[in-house]
Amino acid sequence: MGFIADNCIFEVLTQEVLSECYPFTCGDDADMDEFFQRDALTYAYRRIGKSYCFRLEEDNRKMVACFTLSNDSIRIWDLGSSKKNAMWKELTNREKMLSRFPGVLIGRLAVAEQFAGKGIGSEILDFIKLWFLSDENKTGCRLAIVDAKNKPNVLKFYEKNGFRFLFNKEIDEDLYIKPPKNEEERKERIQHPRTLTTRLMYCDLLNDESTS
Repeated sequence: MGFIADNCIFEVLTQEVLSECYPFTCGDDADMDEFFQRDALTYAYRRIGKSYCFRLEEDNRKMVACFTLSNDSIRIWDLGSSKKNAMWKELTNREKMLSRFPGVLIGRLAVAEQFAGKGIGSEILDFIKLWFLSDENKTGCRLAIVDAKNKPNVLKFYEKNGFRFLFNKEIDEDLYIKPPKNEEERKERIQHPRTLTTRLMYCDLLNDESTS
């Protein structure tokens, strides 16, 4: 078992929970702290994303970790031919060609500074994967999706946990996220590519080793 399985209580992040707990801080990301302390409830009210937390069982005023989930999908038909065919074969075994594959977007995930270094982030990813593979899940969900910060340590963390890049090259991802208006714009962006702040990554829940 892991730290959260042995020591934590799982709850929806609500105003009541926030009022009962110490302010959540992950120590190195003020925007993330502000989101879970203030914005998460607004996201939930507007049905944009729903946030959850793990509280320490022996002192439930301490939040160990938080994460936010939303519905999402990957548009297979918008991918390049080689990537489209590879994903179609990987996800369907050519049984049926679908234009989109449904998934859960892990929009935010943070571990409190006090509990860093215990493998909690990986444990939460495994928890989410198994949760959406459960027969109690109310919707179809084939993929876990993240829009990860484009930092080596963050990308390595998700790769270690079974996630793959949707696009190997940043320019291909950029053109997917924001399609060019015309061929002239496309050529200009290819010649002068921008550095993305985040990278799209996915994990096939049915073929993930950590859930098998």
